[in-house]
Amino acid sequence: MFLGMSGCASAQDTVKILFVYGSKPKAKSESKWFGGIHGGHVSVQYHQMYASFVPNGKFHVFSSKKHIHSEFVTESEDRFVFDTADSRYAIISIPVTRQQSNALDSVIAERLKTSPYDYAFLGMRCASAAYELLASAGIMPVMSRHKMVRRYFYPKKLRKQWLKEAALHHWKVFYRPGKTSRKWEKD
Repeated sequence: MFLGMSGCASAQDTVKILFVYGSKPKAKSESKWFGGIHGGHVSVQYHQMYASFVPNGKFHVFSSKKHIHSEFVTESEDRFVFDTADSRYAIISIPVTRQQSNALDSVIAERLKTSPYDYAFLGMRCASAAYELLASAGIMPVMSRHKMVRRYFYPKKLRKQWLKEAALHHWKVFYRPGKTSRKWEKD
């Protein structure tokens, strides 16, 4: 499945993928979070930040080619890595070549200028968009958008697959358990 270097000597760089887990409150005093137990989010490292695919404007159930209401945004790494004591998350470090790293930077830079697809409930969302970024950079195999949408409907589906790849290829995984007052989705 993976087209990267899987830890061999020619891997010179890494790309980090941030997975924030979905959750629901255990007590009524705890607030609900968007998406609940099947929520969560996926972001891809871009320089010292993380690039995320998010809705922008009117929410669509079905994807629209004419009215694209989405954007790629960046958020600083310290916002996630250091200020997320309340959230459960995993960061998977995937070894890549310098060429793949440069290609990913170029793809993300283009996506930050303009989103090529709409954010929709039954369309591209953060997990499928994260996969698309890596596939466009030659790190993951290319597949159709329709297949990405079905296969990576929400972050857990992508996270479980890449955690298996991480174990198989000995990729580094950083994990934070999140606060105990919430019920977190499991891998």
